[in-house]
Amino acid sequence: MTQQHQAPELINIEQDCMGGHAAHWQLLSEQPDHEVPKWLQQALNNAHMPYGLNRDSQTLPAETWLINGPEQPLQITQIIEIDAAQQPVRLMSAFPIINSPYSVQGKISRIMCCRNIMQAVLNITTTDGATIYAFDNLFSVNQHQYKQDQVYQINLGGFAYNLEKVNAGETLVVDDPAAIKHHRALNDILAKNNGVAPEDLQAQIAAWQPASSDDEAPVTLDLSKMVAYLYGDHLGQEDEAWFQGEIIGLSQTVFMDKTVDLIDVAIIREQDSKPVIIRLAYLNRDKMPNSFQVGNYIRGNIWIQATIYATNNDG
Repeated sequence: MTQQHQAPELINIEQDCMGGHAAHWQLLSEQPDHEVPKWLQQALNNAHMPYGLNRDSQTLPAETWLINGPEQPLQITQIIEIDAAQQPVRLMSAFPIINSPYSVQGKISRIMCCRNIMQAVLNITTTDGATIYAFDNLFSVNQHQYKQDQVYQINLGGFAYNLEKVNAGETLVVDDPAAIKHHRALNDILAKNNGVAPEDLQAQIAAWQPASSDDEAPVTLDLSKMVAYLYGDHLGQEDEAWFQGEIIGLSQTVFMDKTVDLIDVAIIREQDSKPVIIRLAYLNRDKMPNSFQVGNYIRGNIWIQATIYATNNDG
C-alpha cells in the first residue's frame, strides 16, 4: 500500500491577485511586445523539459508541458496546456528565469497558487528560522510532490527592478520614544543573555525601563552596513520584495543579445546563522559599467524565484 504524504497548506488565489509577468519582461526589454514573441520562438530551438522533483518523464503531470530554454544562465519558461491526446492546446504562461548556484535548506510552509495559469508562490521556512517568499519556477511539475515536513535544498535567484548603492556612513536618527525604548531594551536584554534571545523576549521588552536619561536619547543607526529583506505584503505577490545587502560576487551573461549583470548578494544575515545569498539578474540601463563592486552594499526592489530539483535533494 502506498503511503500518502501530507502536502503543505495550499491557498488558491485568483489570477488578478497573483498578477502577470508584464513587469518582469520589462526588466529585460524596453520593447517587450515586439521582442518577447520572438524570444519565445528562439527559446524553443535549444530547450528541455525539466522533471523537477519527479524522477523521469513518466511521472510528470499530464495536463501541461513545462519547457525551459535556451540552456544558459538566463532562460525562458513556457507552460503549455495539452489535451488528452498529449497535443498542445494553448500557451498558459511564459516568464524569464535565472539559474542560481545559491540555495537554502528549508521547508515549504504554505503555497499560494493559481491553477488557471499553473503558477505559485512558496512560503519557505529555512532551517535557521528565516521566512522567504519566492515564485515557484517548477510548480506545474512539482505540485503533486511537495511534502509538508520535508527539508528541501531550494535554489534562490531573482531579477532586479532597480538597484542603488548605499552610501558609506549613511545613518538614520530614531527619535520616536516608543522606537527608542524598543531599541534600547532589545540591545540591553540581548547583552545580558550573551546575544541569545530569551523565550519571553517580548515580555521583557515590554517590562524594560530606562536606567538613565541616556537610555531615552535618540538612537543613531548606521544603515551603510545593514542587511535586510522585506517580502511583499499582498497575497500572491509576496515574491516581490525589497532588500538591502552586500555584494559578494559580480559577473555578466548575454541574454538575447543583451548584456545582463549577475549580482550575487546577501539578503539575510543573522548571528549564528548561514547567510541567505541569491543571484540577481540586472539589466543595467542607467549606470556606468562596473558601478557596483564586490563589498558594496546595495538596495532595491526584486522578484525572487525558487527552483527545487530532485537531484539536489537525494539522500
